[in-house]
Amino acid sequence: MRRPLCCVCATFVVTVFLYLIMTPPPERIFDWLEGTRVTLIGELTQKEYKKDTLVLRVEHVQEWRGNMQENKDLGCVLCYVEPCEDFAEPKVGSTIAVEGKVSYFDRARNPGGFDAQRYYQTLGVDFRLYKTELITASSHYSIYYETLYQLRHYLERIFDRALPAEDAAVMKAILLGNKSELDEQRKQLFQKSGIAHIFAISGLHITLLGMGLYRILRRIYLSQPFCVVLAVASMIAYGDMVGMSSSAYRAVFMFGMQLAAQLLRRTYDMLTALALAATLILLEQPLYLYYAGFQLSFGAILGVGCLFEMMQPFSNKKKECFVDKIVLSLCGSLSIFLIHFPIMLCVYYEFPIYSFLLNLIIIPAMSVLMAAGLLCLGVGCLPSALGLGMAKFVGLVCHGMLSGFAWLCEWSLKLPFANWVTGRPDNWKICIFAGAVIFLYMSHQYGKRLSRKVNCGERGIGIELPFGLKLLIILTAVILVTDSSVDGISLTFLDVGQGDCIWVENTRGEHFLIDGGSTSESKVGSYTILPYLKYNGVSKLDAVFLTHLDSDHISGVMELLENSRMDVKIGRICISNAVIEDEVYHKLAVLCNERKVPIYRLKAGDQIKAHDLRFEVLHPSADYKTDSRNAYSLVMKLESGGVTALLTGDVESDGEYASAGQLYRHIGFAGIDIYKAAHHGSKYSNTEELLTCIQPRIAVISCGEDNRYGHPHTEAVERMRQVGSDIIITKNTGAIMIKIKNGSYKIETYRKPKTEEMQ
Repeated sequence: MRRPLCCVCATFVVTVFLYLIMTPPPERIFDWLEGTRVTLIGELTQKEYKKDTLVLRVEHVQEWRGNMQENKDLGCVLCYVEPCEDFAEPKVGSTIAVEGKVSYFDRARNPGGFDAQRYYQTLGVDFRLYKTELITASSHYSIYYETLYQLRHYLERIFDRALPAEDAAVMKAILLGNKSELDEQRKQLFQKSGIAHIFAISGLHITLLGMGLYRILRRIYLSQPFCVVLAVASMIAYGDMVGMSSSAYRAVFMFGMQLAAQLLRRTYDMLTALALAATLILLEQPLYLYYAGFQLSFGAILGVGCLFEMMQPFSNKKKECFVDKIVLSLCGSLSIFLIHFPIMLCVYYEFPIYSFLLNLIIIPAMSVLMAAGLLCLGVGCLPSALGLGMAKFVGLVCHGMLSGFAWLCEWSLKLPFANWVTGRPDNWKICIFAGAVIFLYMSHQYGKRLSRKVNCGERGIGIELPFGLKLLIILTAVILVTDSSVDGISLTFLDVGQGDCIWVENTRGEHFLIDGGSTSESKVGSYTILPYLKYNGVSKLDAVFLTHLDSDHISGVMELLENSRMDVKIGRICISNAVIEDEVYHKLAVLCNERKVPIYRLKAGDQIKAHDLRFEVLHPSADYKTDSRNAYSLVMKLESGGVTALLTGDVESDGEYASAGQLYRHIGFAGIDIYKAAHHGSKYSNTEELLTCIQPRIAVISCGEDNRYGHPHTEAVERMRQVGSDIIITKNTGAIMIKIKNGSYKIETYRKPKTEEMQ
């Protein structure tokens, strides 16, 4: 068997993957309620500043009660400290006692949302403390880790002095692993362009630093064993200094294996080293298999190691011209694409089309940028004004290159079809895509083996699939995995905290949004609405209905409009005819004018037909006047295939009476199937008259957990129960997804509510 160790490790990785599917890791439950103030004691293993906040990672935590230490190990906690003037920063490795308020990480509440609990569980963190006060710290500490922390902090200050703040933050991320200071706009720019990998400490860093050090040591005629030990030890220290992420661990481990192979006069096998590194990481934390950084880092090396040779259009060519080298570079990008593509779709739900071409420039330039950054740090360490001046001069190279990177990214995003929003593919499609890649790999290996048997290599020919056929198979697999067929009508009530957001899709693939805002969630547009839309492959909203202009209904939509790149295009904005033209309205009008989004005003009796969907406005009437934003809320009846939904915004009692009157005029009106409770379940809306009129089968209440208004009010809930409605509340269930097909509907919730949460 070739590569026996690699096969054993690969089998272990697959086994871990299948085990995690069948047996998901349990959620750790603690006795404290959210916000409980506790005193804890544990070992400080890591610290870093995020802006002006000191974040302490404390492990082997135990509770401290009245000078009595509990023996129960509570795991690992992140403590957020706001240092004061006389604050004495604790040293890494010391035992510290802290007091603060307990806060737990949230699970994703909507499809496409960020699962903070899973992310921090992967990193080994169980909960966090806010408003933390340091009570005491022991005098003993880890000299090794504290020295590395001080060294990193010292090097960061050199970048701060030598470079503009924005460039310094990027260089800190690239060379020192500190991503906490990155400008969000530049971070998003690089990510959307497909070059966010430059922020990861990876093989390029280790090759430049480790191999550079090793070769320098060998040139001064030191013994090879000493050079190997010193180079590997230095890279381990570098990895520890920058945080030893999964990509850094992989790079350091594979570097060590490569030098060890040279020392022992053995052949270095990249795939075996890769598989062994993955096994060691998963032995410590199996959940890394779900971690995008782990998947992309290991996937890139796997693609190059397994698929690069397969994707070459020519073989056995002795001389390569410049064009051939460009083609080989593209083949290398394509081999990585075959691994990264399904991962990107599952994590980001989109793929940057021009990242192939962009990385042909960026990856070679990264070596120059890193060399310039290292030189900047080196001369910046000189103890004189001359050193700082030289560092600033070298910093001009870094600034110029980073500005060039940003310009290239901006330029690539302006090209047609720059970002391909595909949505999250079904698992069976991913399996077929993987099967196609495995088929190509196996056929290539079989062709190689057959070629050796008949001595084809000596005659410069190979037995394998034609390159054009390979591309055709890949293209077919890509089309399959990105195909999004619509099966029925989708109606989703997103969990946006204290706010409203409803997404509708018809069978023609047209998309509509009714409201989109929150007062309890910051950046709800960027962190909730936009990821959900991308998860469903939505790059354009045909219409956005804003029932009224309160922040809890429009803040997310305003974010989408304020985004200069318009990640999701908006066809038109529809608002109430009775809208109050206040400051918020004028801000909305200005944004719509800048983005060339038309505004339509709706009144009772208006209808919007979209294939198999029909929106009918029930309120307000053409002559309706009010001083209240809630009162002029649009009330709409959504109808499709015999299933009806009443969408009410924050309408007040007079609007409910008017809406009921409009419904009574409908011949054969037999009630409402789905009722979006008015004003988040307020007792001042959801009147008995309206509920008696519509007799809703399902009542959906959108509100935030522990909101200051007490929504939903008990009186409103009781009125809904009295008319026989089944009540579902977003704060308990997460997103509520309703599929309408053939005159019937099926309801699913994103998470199962606990028994005590059921209404």
